[in-house]
Amino acid sequence: MRRALVLAAVAVLGAACRNDGPVGGELAVRLQTPRPTERGIQFVVTGPVHGVAVPPGASYRVFADSSSDGDTTYVIVVAPAGSGLLAGDLARIRVSDARSVAGYGVRAVALANSRYGADTTLGVVLQVVRP
Repeated sequence: MRRALVLAAVAVLGAACRNDGPVGGELAVRLQTPRPTERGIQFVVTGPVHGVAVPPGASYRVFADSSSDGDTTYVIVVAPAGSGLLAGDLARIRVSDARSVAGYGVRAVALANSRYGADTTLGVVLQVVRP
């Protein structure tokens, strides 16, 4: 009887300690359809972003600015000279709840080729995902 009471108390305390609130962290903006001649991309992230960074191991340069309401972030990613954008993570975005991936959207605005000329964004697929 005493053992059952102790187990019940542990179960209740365990359930009470569970944290269902937001968990801050990072999400990744991932390029699904690279073109070997593309050197830079501009995209827009919708959803509250608290910062943008280069993904681990990447040599891209990342520039970002957020709207005054904080729900739109404009990002430019540039590959180093002599290289191009590769499939995979273009940038990491810091968010207040990394579990709510569905609350974020991303779309390509412009592409730059190896000579920094404008290129079409037709067929470019970007996604916000968990890294």
